[in-house]
Amino acid sequence: MTSIKVVNTKETLAIAVREKVKVSEIPAAIGRMFGELYPHLGKGVHCVGPPFTLYHSWEGEVTDMEVGFPIVGKGVESGNVKTITLPAVRAAVAMHIGPYDKLTDTYHEVEEWMKVNGHMPASFCWEEYLNDPQEVPPDKLKTRLYWPII
Repeated sequence: MTSIKVVNTKETLAIAVREKVKVSEIPAAIGRMFGELYPHLGKGVHCVGPPFTLYHSWEGEVTDMEVGFPIVGKGVESGNVKTITLPAVRAAVAMHIGPYDKLTDTYHEVEEWMKVNGHMPASFCWEEYLNDPQEVPPDKLKTRLYWPII
């Protein structure tokens, strides 16, 4: 069982790319979307935290998602790259350790925990990637999940 706690997040400035993506294409889309962001880092835009994926909604086999980096300094408005603000919310937080294709298991645990503890989940959530899949094996990947509570 995953350890789950409730935290209050702070508003966080970020640069991000947003798209509607088929669920089966999420891994490829995330890589491509981060690729659009990398050229903007270090040019007056300074990353101050782990990269993230924000899921705005799920409709059948399609998700409205945004990938990004928290930043300080001036934002970016260039092509698909926009400046956004991750919201200040009260959220259930869980740490997933393992491959990305098993993240849904941890999301189901958080969802069940919310039901048992009388919390109502928001329609959006996000995850932070705490290490690099090119540097650690899949079973050592660390992903922090944030699911806001209504």
